[in-house]
Amino acid sequence: MDTNVEDLEQTSLTLPDGTVVVARLIQPDDMRALQRFHTRLSQRSIYLRFFGVVPVLSDERARYFTHLDGQDRFAYVALDPNDPDEIIGVVRMDREPGTDCGEYAVIVEDRWQGRGLGFALTRLLIAGARRRGYRTMYAMVLPENVRMLNLLRDLGLPARVRWVDGMERVEVDISVPERPSLA
Repeated sequence: MDTNVEDLEQTSLTLPDGTVVVARLIQPDDMRALQRFHTRLSQRSIYLRFFGVVPVLSDERARYFTHLDGQDRFAYVALDPNDPDEIIGVVRMDREPGTDCGEYAVIVEDRWQGRGLGFALTRLLIAGARRRGYRTMYAMVLPENVRMLNLLRDLGLPARVRWVDGMERVEVDISVPERPSLA
């Protein structure tokens, strides 16, 4: 993955197949694009990300996901190389108040899954989180979400897994450098 660590506001991600995808910080005016993105997700992808059925991303929820402070709540979007007005992936971090730990989540449009985009977005988010003083991130993952569990394992960072309310809470220490990835 190629990134300009000095300016993570916008960067290019090179996927394993050579595809170059622009990623940038999410902006308030991404609200409608985020809602369109949601309509292109399968029910399975929505379930694995939100742990339930969310047929429509309401204006209120889209506003919540796009109006962030950039420090304690920040997110990146990946843009479709063939239509840069369309979002194909989102990764986000929400800091636990008063800590250096944040909740992480990522979702990728189905037709882009399995190509390394979620992994590249996660690495980008980790770089941004480190710059913002985060030391740990965690993800709540359904046990059947094998791709997500593999992604977190393949980061090459120390991780701890706990069972919480029927889900796996995967805590990742992002304060240490990554080991070479298997992805």
